[in-house]
Amino acid sequence: MSFTKSFEHKQKLLDAALEEFNAYGYEQASINRILDKAGMSKGQFYYHFKNKEALYFALMELGIEKKLEYFASLNLLADSPKDIFDLFKTQLRYGIAFAIEHPAIYQLSQALLKEKGNPIYEKVMARYDFKENEVIGQLIEGAYARGEFRDDFPLGFVKQMIGYLFNQVTDFVTLDDPDEMEKNLNYLIDFMRNGLAKCQEIGD
Repeated sequence: MSFTKSFEHKQKLLDAALEEFNAYGYEQASINRILDKAGMSKGQFYYHFKNKEALYFALMELGIEKKLEYFASLNLLADSPKDIFDLFKTQLRYGIAFAIEHPAIYQLSQALLKEKGNPIYEKVMARYDFKENEVIGQLIEGAYARGEFRDDFPLGFVKQMIGYLFNQVTDFVTLDDPDEMEKNLNYLIDFMRNGLAKCQEIGD
């Protein structure tokens, strides 16, 4: 099999698998349906992937790679944010833009949350750290050290809470209406600021 053909076959499998996993979830996804959609044989499947789990991890890695490439092309500090919460707003805008631009990849990450309680969820979480984005974690640590957060909340709690809100942002922010999206994004940031930011002393 030539390199070009091999690449094409693998891409067909990934495309069909992304559709299948988004429609049925990991547990109910069927290799036979994936092969039917891709127009390929089981022999061609096992040439590229050991099993369904290996295929699922390949899709996860593809999604992570695309998101990292997307954010690497951006400069989060370009808007000169006033504080950490303005920076969060910029980050969330970019995250929503990525979800709009790559809806199938975003849907796969959301579908993973529905796998809680299943072995595949634990395996994915053990391999990848979705609970704490490294860049966001560093930003939070810096802001915490500068005293931008309430000091009665421990750093670990602040990271966990912000990480949760970032992961669930599309539950609060509408993707298909730009005006509504901006309004709800402002609500979310105000909620975070009012709950987590250190109150300024009078005269500051």
